[in-house]
Amino acid sequence: MVPADPAQRETTPYRPVRPTAPDTIISVVFAFAVAFLFRAYVIEPFVIPTGSMAPTLLGAHFRATSAISGADWAIDRRLADRDRNPIIRDPYTADELDAAGLRLRSGDRILVLKRTPFTPAIKRYEVAVFRNPTNPSENLIKRIIGLPGEQIALVDGDVFVKPSDGRRQGDIHAWESADWQIARKPERQQRAVWQPVFDAAHTPIGSTLESWPWLTVGSWSKAGTTLVKPEPGEASLEWDNSKWEIRDRLAYDDIDIRRPARVGSGGTRGGLPPNYPVSDVSISFGFEPSDENSSVAVELSARGRVFRAELDSQRVRLRWRGEDEGTWTPLAEEPMRRPMPVGLASKIEFWHADQALWLFVDDRLAAHAAYDWSIRERLEHSIRGSTLEQLEPLPRGMSMFSPSEQYSKPTVRITIDGPPASIHRLRVDRDLYYHPYQFGYRRDADIPPMGTHPISTVSLNRGQYFALGDNSAASKDGRTWGKPDPRVARAFPNTAAPGVVPEQLMLGRAFLVYFPSINRDGPVPVPDLGRIRVIH
Repeated sequence: MVPADPAQRETTPYRPVRPTAPDTIISVVFAFAVAFLFRAYVIEPFVIPTGSMAPTLLGAHFRATSAISGADWAIDRRLADRDRNPIIRDPYTADELDAAGLRLRSGDRILVLKRTPFTPAIKRYEVAVFRNPTNPSENLIKRIIGLPGEQIALVDGDVFVKPSDGRRQGDIHAWESADWQIARKPERQQRAVWQPVFDAAHTPIGSTLESWPWLTVGSWSKAGTTLVKPEPGEASLEWDNSKWEIRDRLAYDDIDIRRPARVGSGGTRGGLPPNYPVSDVSISFGFEPSDENSSVAVELSARGRVFRAELDSQRVRLRWRGEDEGTWTPLAEEPMRRPMPVGLASKIEFWHADQALWLFVDDRLAAHAAYDWSIRERLEHSIRGSTLEQLEPLPRGMSMFSPSEQYSKPTVRITIDGPPASIHRLRVDRDLYYHPYQFGYRRDADIPPMGTHPISTVSLNRGQYFALGDNSAASKDGRTWGKPDPRVARAFPNTAAPGVVPEQLMLGRAFLVYFPSINRDGPVPVPDLGRIRVIH
């Protein structure tokens, strides 16, 4: 009964209702139910088991640090299967290091946004988790390359697409159509997949300029990791292919000491294909002019063309020409948003990727241009002296697109003109390269890997995807999966096919590394929290 007197009401003590045991049990059961529903239908954690996506995402691996260059890198878990005292190599100096004492680390733990009728469709170049079509009890993580309703061709490391025209696999003339277009990566994904080739910041202290893979023209001096042009006039740096070729090597896979570290294809040692030349390259550095009249130009010679970016205090330009031509063709020209400051370093990035040129100044896009070669044009520029018709046949069942040494090798040149200037932290990176190598000892050796030859062109119907690993040389993916598991074929007869991922096996899109591999090198195991990152 409520007291009539307000004062009496105010002094009445509050007695909280204590939860009973049934209330507690109901709350706990409800919380678990919500957690299980969230995991089943919204977000689910996974642990990456293998290195097929390395070094973008890591499965079980070793990690090494070099006292020579300061480099820190991941190494394939197969290192444990080698000799009792294995040797590894510094990726920036090629010095042999003792691998004794390295401890195996677990794979990255990731979060996956589950596929539901309400989630956006997975886009090209996004990373997805799905059931293995050849072993549905196993989960795989790969990058989605082909989408439903498309045909896919892997040409000189890049992805070409066209709408499916209903042709069956096996048409040797499938690449002759002019409808093929290159599938370009968005800037975010492109930044995520650049792989280091050279970085001045990882050159040993006290090293000379002669030990770097650059030929010098004009006057240059070296101060630490900075290159100085001390005199007025023109001076240039040119990449030296005799010391170091730009190929699809990965320090992660460099566990066979018999494979050459710097020059040549490396053969097929260690169960890996040869290393292919990569012409999709990023050149970045800090440019510090001593006067506003300084200018800098970056050139990439690749596939019979010279691609050039020019910057001065007024504007930026993108141009190209044939290697044997003297006249430049303009591709893009833009005013400089703000002059490069004198006495301070401006960050310059010049990309050539997926038949497009990007020029960034201080992380802002300054100019962009693209060119659209068909598959025929791309191959005839990449493999000089050959035509598509000459490359299509399969002598003894082997693909003529497979040999690595026939592809053109890129070179880089940086030229500075005007008053003295400096270059800081010069770096060269290369793009993903989806290799076409056909191992001759496999049972199906007379069938080139999926997507790498006209007769194995990937044709995707509704509900089918094509997926590849970032570690192209060591990834078992859509190129080589073969026939789907009989259980998958029976359950999904309309979408199960060799080399493809049926939509029904797609679990979702990977979006976050929330708990990176655990570091057990010290007395207390700790997670490497510095590697928490969004997945692109």
